[in-house]
Amino acid sequence: MTIQIVRLGKKKFVIVAEADFRRLQIRADEISEQDKGDIAEAKRRKAVGPAKPYSALRKKLGLA
Repeated sequence: MTIQIVRLGKKKFVIVAEADFRRLQIRADEISEQDKGDIAEAKRRKAVGPAKPYSALRKKLGLA
């Protein structure tokens, strides 16, 4: 991957070849799909109900 760094004032910009940019864009979309799956799983788990309080678990296990 060939890159060129350009500085305008205090900001830095990176120039990459179009093919490399497309490859990075596809990778970012794949990561987004994984994130969407993680969000859906979290919503499913949250819909089940709240977790049991620690004190209730200690009582159930006979530790309290």
